[in-house]
Amino acid sequence: MRAFGEYIKSAVASIRNNKGRSFLTMLGIIIGIASVLAILSVGDGMKAEVNSEVNDLGSGGITISVDSKKTDKLITTEDIETVRDMVPQIKGIDITNQIWGTVSSRRGDYEAVVYGGTEARRFSYGNSDFMLHGRYFSAEDVAEARGAIVLSAYGARDLFGTTDVVGQTVTVSTSWMSAEATICGVREANATDDIYASYWGDDPLVIIDAPYTWLTGAFYLSDEGFTSISIYADADNRDDCAAQARNVLESHMGLRGENAVKIESYVSNMDSISGIMDVVTLVVALIAAISLIVGGIGVMNIMTVTVTERTREIGIRKALGARTSYILIQFLAESAILTLMGGLIGVVLGLVGGYVICRYAEFPFVINPATILLVVSIASAVGLFFGIYPARRAAKLDPIEALRAE
Repeated sequence: MRAFGEYIKSAVASIRNNKGRSFLTMLGIIIGIASVLAILSVGDGMKAEVNSEVNDLGSGGITISVDSKKTDKLITTEDIETVRDMVPQIKGIDITNQIWGTVSSRRGDYEAVVYGGTEARRFSYGNSDFMLHGRYFSAEDVAEARGAIVLSAYGARDLFGTTDVVGQTVTVSTSWMSAEATICGVREANATDDIYASYWGDDPLVIIDAPYTWLTGAFYLSDEGFTSISIYADADNRDDCAAQARNVLESHMGLRGENAVKIESYVSNMDSISGIMDVVTLVVALIAAISLIVGGIGVMNIMTVTVTERTREIGIRKALGARTSYILIQFLAESAILTLMGGLIGVVLGLVGGYVICRYAEFPFVINPATILLVVSIASAVGLFFGIYPARRAAKLDPIEALRAE
């Protein structure tokens, strides 16, 4: 064990005596580790952002729709009530009607989109408390067809210059009809609001949620039925609820066996996107890892040169009784230490680079300890692998021939 420690010290001393060459040897490893770790960090940040947006938009929402190519039947309110009775695990069922038009306040007229739904539409914003002021419209508001609307924080500021606007009245207008509505609540802005805001630029688009019954009555929309509904359930039984709801609809609508009722989960779509992101991140990381191979070859070249330079030293040690295994350990240790040091420097640079990129792209910066450990382990493994050839060459030198070397 003492001899092993001495050869480790000898390897460290050799690296110190050739600082410039050692740093150039580590450079390929540093670049490879830093680029791989930065890419993986950015990939983790992207996935965290996607998951955050999924939660922001409601993790329990599943859309069930009828295929218009296979049937002309629509989902009626009676069908919806049947689903609600037959699948009690469902937290809520939403119906979506929408109109595009303008909304007017004392500050002027603004482009607007009004989404008509049930009180269950609140679940589309997640399970947390998303209301800034007031309340979301209720089941009673839907049953009484009241003009009780909910604005986003952006919409409230556009219309009134503040978010504290509960009780204020606005006028919603289309090309064929106008109707007054009273603001019952203001909700936090979410990812959808940000998208609309950036798309419309300087011309604000006000997003409004309202009871579908009020929207249907005030603007003479069809109430014969709907092509789709959204159901909300807890994450652990979401898929089961969706399957049960589809079976109930198929039976109640007389569509059993026609495959005309489809299920589409926003979360499933986002899971697919997340899977694609994982593949893309892995491919890019593997491409970046090519520099690790190049760095490893650099280590092998420099260690081969080191063996040539120290041929007489090796001969003297072997003549004095140094075992072949100790010579092998010494040079393997030197190559492993070089790559480990390069790996640690690369980890620091990779984390800094990942942090800067995530901040610039407005992604959360995620540090995965398992990823860091894996990258450092790979760096050490590269050093050992590419150090084997020069180490074996040094260990197999004939002491007499080595002593004759100049």
